[in-house]
Amino acid sequence: DVSFYNFYSRVPRCGGKTSARQLLDQDKDLFEDFRDIIEKKLQEQFDIPKDYKINPTKVQTQVVAGTRYFFYIRLPNDKFARVKVFKPLKGHALDTGDRPSLVTVEKETYDD
Repeated sequence: DVSFYNFYSRVPRCGGKTSARQLLDQDKDLFEDFRDIIEKKLQEQFDIPKDYKINPTKVQTQVVAGTRYFFYIRLPNDKFARVKVFKPLKGHALDTGDRPSLVTVEKETYDD
């Protein structure tokens, strides 16, 4: 059953976040590109054992001057951390030294 509301609520709007969804291949690729930085920042923020496998369970996106990806990662205490990765518009080259500034870990956790 596809209603107008369901269709409209899934259409990306500039500035508005999408609903949380399963990761697509392109989301997984982006996460893997930033995995080292994400893991380091999560371990600095939360009590996560070095051998704990960090994987995103869902993602939201937000179109701004590029795209913000909000990855939800299950922590060992069964809470979720939200990690934001900013992907600039095409044509905006980044120096490798800028990559860590594109990743932000929120201080609060989520139940689901």
